[in-house]
Amino acid sequence: MTPPTLAVVIPTFNESRIIAAAIERLLRQIDRIDEIIVVENNSTDGTADVVTALLGRSPKLKMIVERRPGLIAARNAGVDAAKSEIVARIDADTLVHDGWAAAITDFFENAPADVGAVTGPLVPHDSPPSFRTMFVAGQDAKINRALAESDDPRAVHGIEAVRGPNMAFRRSVWREVRGALTTRTDVYEDLDFALCVQKAGYRLACVVGMRADVSGRRFLTGRRSYWQYTAQLPRTWEVHGNDERARDSRKEMWSNRLMYCIYWIPNRAYDPVTQKYSARRVLAKRDELVIPTATDR
Repeated sequence: MTPPTLAVVIPTFNESRIIAAAIERLLRQIDRIDEIIVVENNSTDGTADVVTALLGRSPKLKMIVERRPGLIAARNAGVDAAKSEIVARIDADTLVHDGWAAAITDFFENAPADVGAVTGPLVPHDSPPSFRTMFVAGQDAKINRALAESDDPRAVHGIEAVRGPNMAFRRSVWREVRGALTTRTDVYEDLDFALCVQKAGYRLACVVGMRADVSGRRFLTGRRSYWQYTAQLPRTWEVHGNDERARDSRKEMWSNRLMYCIYWIPNRAYDPVTQKYSARRVLAKRDELVIPTATDR
């Protein structure tokens, strides 16, 4: 069999400091990628200039512009523009591991037809070691338990959701669920997509080799912003009419908030470049804390 074609969509808004690193990781494995589509969504920091400077690296890399603001509009524009059989979506701060694209195409080459979308393991690349260890342990524990019961050593089947910074799906499935996706901006758009895929009769899977690193900058936001963000989890379930699951998900919401409180000072104080802690960083502005260009090392 011939591996399916693969497109990678990257929505961007003011990502000039990290987008080059994300694209470089993809260019390393361009032989297994057929399209890289960067969606420029009204950036004011020179993101478009950074991407334009890279366009000559490969004819497979292109940039499109979506003027309607917001992640959902940018995501939709990028996926709609893709022509490949499989479409992956990452964030502008996602740094995929070597072999990431091959893991996706190899999986879908032989995957059952009812597997509609997949995700992969994530590690926050600019967070303190203790936070990364805790994050990975909680994630891998679920994967390892499921793998023990799986007949496919490459993947964990029957998972509940896919992760926006690291996901892939059949383009045919996208066309099928496109009209059912919500346009609300106060929900988890990746969970909304996953629930629509499952309602359409497809399963989700976690592909073990589909590993990527992502920024932990969400944990650098203020408490009000993070509280609003985590409230989107039960709200997404409510939008899909599952009030029981919404109630259950509030436990996860508060667990995430507790983790935020515990690690707020260590996350703020940790410098990913020097890999040391600094009291000065605790009171610094958020945009002074994240130095993504130093993470591609």
